Amino acid sequence: MKKYSNFLIALSICFASCVTIIPEKSSAHGFIITDEPFIFHHPPRPPHPPFPRPPRPIHRFLPLELRKNNVSVKIKNQVAHTTVEQTFYNPSRQRVEGTYMFPIPKDAKIEKFEMEVNGKMTEAELLDAKKAKQIYEKIVRESRDPALMEYSDHGMFKIRIFPIEPGKEKNIKIKYTEILKRDGRITSYHYAMRAEKFLSVPVKNVSVKVTIESDKELKSIYSPSHQINVNRKGKKRAVIGYEEENLIPDTNFELLLATDLHEESPIGFDFLTHNENESGQGYYAMLLSPGSWENKEAIPKDIVFAIDTSGSMRVKKLDQAKAALEFCIDQLNPEDRFDIIRYSTETETLFNKLRTAKEQQTKEAKEFVKGLKAGGGTAIEEALVLAIETISKQGNEKSIRPRQIIFITDGRPTIGETRTDKIIDRLVKKRQKIKGNMRIFSFGIGTDINTKLLDLISQETKASTEYVLPEENIEHKVSRFYEKVSQPVMANISIKTEGNVRLNEQHPNDLPDLFKGDQLVIFGRYKTKKKETDRNIRFELDGNIAGKKVNLKFETKIEKKSKNSFIPKLWATRRVGYLLEEIRLHGENKELKDEVVSLSRNWGIVTPYTSYLIIEDEESRGIPVAQQSMGNRLGFSKLNSDSANTIKSKATPSSKDQNWFQRDLEKESFRRLSKNDSGSGAVAAARASEQLKQANQSKAFKSAYKEAQYGNQISFEQQATRTIAGKTFFQNEESWIDSLVPEQKDRTAKRLEFGSKEYFKLLNQDANTAKWLSVSVNMQIIINGTLYEIFSPKS
Repeated sequence: MKKYSNFLIALSICFASCVTIIPEKSSAHGFIITDEPFIFHHPPRPPHPPFPRPPRPIHRFLPLELRKNNVSVKIKNQVAHTTVEQTFYNPSRQRVEGTYMFPIPKDAKIEKFEMEVNGKMTEAELLDAKKAKQIYEKIVRESRDPALMEYSDHGMFKIRIFPIEPGKEKNIKIKYTEILKRDGRITSYHYAMRAEKFLSVPVKNVSVKVTIESDKELKSIYSPSHQINVNRKGKKRAVIGYEEENLIPDTNFELLLATDLHEESPIGFDFLTHNENESGQGYYAMLLSPGSWENKEAIPKDIVFAIDTSGSMRVKKLDQAKAALEFCIDQLNPEDRFDIIRYSTETETLFNKLRTAKEQQTKEAKEFVKGLKAGGGTAIEEALVLAIETISKQGNEKSIRPRQIIFITDGRPTIGETRTDKIIDRLVKKRQKIKGNMRIFSFGIGTDINTKLLDLISQETKASTEYVLPEENIEHKVSRFYEKVSQPVMANISIKTEGNVRLNEQHPNDLPDLFKGDQLVIFGRYKTKKKETDRNIRFELDGNIAGKKVNLKFETKIEKKSKNSFIPKLWATRRVGYLLEEIRLHGENKELKDEVVSLSRNWGIVTPYTSYLIIEDEESRGIPVAQQSMGNRLGFSKLNSDSANTIKSKATPSSKDQNWFQRDLEKESFRRLSKNDSGSGAVAAARASEQLKQANQSKAFKSAYKEAQYGNQISFEQQATRTIAGKTFFQNEESWIDSLVPEQKDRTAKRLEFGSKEYFKLLNQDANTAKWLSVSVNMQIIINGTLYEIFSPKS
């Protein structure tokens, strides 16, 4: 794996008037050196009148700000050309000089390295890993900050940069060429973007653009680290984009590219594993992709749109829903068949059967939608049953068409059957009579909806539910979703395996359909049945493509030791989302809660729900607060703008009480998740658990945390966590706690002073230990079964 740290700038700052410099503290972009004042030797002065002693010089930190970090990459097969453009700003009043350090892993295959400073080519010094480590360690000793030790096994390019004028910018441009690692069909590209330990202010502009060209057809294009835009330019070329503003990057950029070596299969299939200890068990990821899906006929589908026209949809909501329906009608292919159902106190259909989407039928449909008016109750059960009956009227066709129901509602059932379990029972019985699969995609509008009913419907039909908040635009949400599902590529997918490997705990377990422009990412765990035997595994991928059943076969081999470190945390994130949904839809029990606690603590998956369960667990076991994962959090609260009018007279709790207030809020959030069917808390829980269940990037739980706080009058910042070299750490006040520490409450810690001889002996034990100790000066950590407490001399 190649990780190139662009952000890690060791800036040796000195003033023109200084004779010597001393290291003071690690700061924004590495470390800062401040001045040691001159001592002028004056001739003896008379004792009278007394001369006051001059004031002691103040040592100021002079962190440079990183204002821009733009990365442009061109990948041709296994060769990557990377160009990094960065802009640094000196916010101080002093001219400064600096040393720019660019760490390089020892296994990097760099063929060419160029650097420009303000447009002038500059030669950089290359240091091997041994020499670089000496510099890193020297900086740690002098600056009393271990952050750089994360790169202790990396080589380094080093260059002097001067001067950096006060209030001015310095532009740096780096170009390098590398040979990328290839594992089977997968080529990996890595770029070290993470810099939260070296930045004091957000970067104004961060962007990554990757242009890919391949001699073979490109299939899966996947980033486990960032949400990217993929623009395919034919079968063998694509452009990847990522851009953010005002960001403190906390995740390295990672990109996986899969090519179809034989160009025989219409669907790309890849199987990746993670197993660092050769134990015969580990984690896996499956990637299914249709590639560009060019020059292939649109697959005909059957679709029923069911729209709520009850009184609560009046005016704005109904207008937006009608506009969304018109968009969906325009997207229908001529061979598609469709119908529209409107429901309130009663139901009404447009055609009373499926009709092909010819010009006359789509014109009638638009007129029907235009005339919809709101009024009456909400007959959800009757509408769903009618939609299922309508879509099941296919005659005696041999082909298997994808069948979808788009169900839009803003309320709970008020007409006919209103009990959730009875409605689900009837839908299940109706669905069992239909040959093949049928998907019901639901849209819940607002917060006065039955979230459990909608999610159980989605669960039973292997579909999904989208929740549209009151402040969100219905037309935008429905249109964007339909644009994705309107072009199915493969439906009714199932995967069978043969070989000496057993797969389990797969998420998602019920596989959804695969659509054009999308890909299916599956995570799970595996275990070899017998040690030291055949590790080959064969897959059979069954499904329907273009109305015909297909059977695709793939074969791969599981290596004894493999490293795709993104897989375990993403599997754990999805697993936690699945467990929380089980609690939400079917009720809580001790086994579910215990597994949520274990996974969330081990992998740093912080949401209000998991935080409450972890606190409950650790307090019940008598873990001291100083050793708790969620002990003394440095949480910052803010008054939500949508709540300002309702609590004008109430003050935000003082910092002393915020920790307890946050715990009470998390307890209430979990109660809403497990008990409430409707309301803002129920919608927040549904949206948060869906974010976790669909996690494709390592920071998905951050989005889930934000979703979970919807409707709260006061929101809290998420507790800081870091996962590095397989260990997870939680911030507890000014200290960081290894996630294993709460399991060691009766063990006496071995105390080591930061910077001591014993500390550096431990740090140099191996590369992983150095990376773990880079997290903080003050920390508690388990290493080889021993509990260490690292403390600062000042603490």
